[in-house]
Amino acid sequence: MTMVFNRIVELVGWVVLGVCVLLLIAAHHIDNYKAPEPPATTVAQPKSLN
Repeated sequence: MTMVFNRIVELVGWVVLGVCVLLLIAAHHIDNYKAPEPPATTVAQPKSLN
């Protein structure tokens, strides 16, 4: 019975580790998020003096 309990605890540990890794990957992607550039039609562009 102890062997079964140890195996279940080990399996739960691997599941927790996997979830933590997935959350870290998601947080890394969220941290690197860059907002899209606004459309060029709304940005005032300086006129050339030539």
